[in-house]
Amino acid sequence: MKQQDLDIEPMGDSGGHCDCCGNETRSIWGNAHAVGGTVAAYFVAWTRGQPDHYPNIDLLIGSWGNDAVNDRRLVAWLYNPAQPSFMVVDAAARPAAASALCAMALSRAEALSDEGLMDTARALLDAIWLRDPRVAEVRNLADAT
Repeated sequence: MKQQDLDIEPMGDSGGHCDCCGNETRSIWGNAHAVGGTVAAYFVAWTRGQPDHYPNIDLLIGSWGNDAVNDRRLVAWLYNPAQPSFMVVDAAARPAAASALCAMALSRAEALSDEGLMDTARALLDAIWLRDPRVAEVRNLADAT
């Protein structure tokens, strides 16, 4: 799967305050679709204007539309604006891991060892990064470093 094969559907957003510094936070979410249906839900969370608080990008990848199938795996990424670069991290501590929608929150090693899943995850990350206009604020954190 390539990022150009995916349609991004921005859905919702919320805000709050960072527990460690008190600055404003923002979370956005949406779905990614390919021919045949939804392939993932995504969640992006960051502390506004704080490039040293690495944004999180969580991808819940699997089957959608049939509640009898719960094969959705959570792959979590951190974005380092100073590099700029992405890194897969353990997903168990991410909020989406506690959702009934998540069948398995993958560790970094589990995610990286599944080449097919990582190909999909990279395509999703690219599509979200390039096509969800709300992510522009996260991309611009690299300019603040």
